[in-house]
Amino acid sequence: MKVNYAGTVSLSTLDWRGKTAVTVFFRGCPLRCPYCQNHSYLEEPDLKELGFVQEQIKKSGSFVSVVVFSGGEPLMQAAIVPLAEFAKGLGLSVGIHSNGYYPERAAELVEKGLVDKFFIDVKAPPNDPELYGKVVGWGEYEAVRKSPEEIAAAVAKTIEVADSSASGLELRTTLIRDLIGSKEEVARIAAWISENVKNREVSYVLQQGISEHSMQEKLRKIPFLNREEMLELGKVAKQFLENVRIRTTEEGEEKV
Repeated sequence: MKVNYAGTVSLSTLDWRGKTAVTVFFRGCPLRCPYCQNHSYLEEPDLKELGFVQEQIKKSGSFVSVVVFSGGEPLMQAAIVPLAEFAKGLGLSVGIHSNGYYPERAAELVEKGLVDKFFIDVKAPPNDPELYGKVVGWGEYEAVRKSPEEIAAAVAKTIEVADSSASGLELRTTLIRDLIGSKEEVARIAAWISENVKNREVSYVLQQGISEHSMQEKLRKIPFLNREEMLELGKVAKQFLENVRIRTTEEGEEKV
């Protein structure tokens, strides 16, 4: 089996808060978010044998307690299942960073007991397909093939799958000035989470989008939201959810 491989970070403390992880990045994604910073992973494939990627995980085994699969979009690849099985066989917990596009694969991993925590992007209010489509590049990039309605429904279903499982759950929104992240938009996302996620322990993280590295060139000159602005938006989300955090370059991750 081949893996569309982007790289491995052998030791990371950023990809799963409180854990020391080996993080495996995959190429390929069905979305084209204009602010994407990993856009170099989206085009040309780099296919590796499954055993090669397994060896990258194994080499970090004595130093880490978890493996995080990220991307790109890890659930895009069938190889995620045997890789998660391999990691569990090494005694590692498994985390999945996902945009929520593949609820069926998320359900397969849950059914097989292969995920310990999901980290799912909520890029806009899932009950607003038009805005969701704008934020993921629909209509602007040919690679985005499903309709905004289908994409938003898939995200909602993936969150439902994760929420109904024993896996931990973190939901995240990346905020980009003039694209997504007004007080109204943050309130609508947080309200949707409050109404649709049963797990009251769910963590909601607002991430400071660093626009200078965006895929879309016109976003690169837009100043990113500063810590004070992020904190104010965190307080908006806090009106709906108990466990709210912000991530900024200034202070790292902070509980609101």
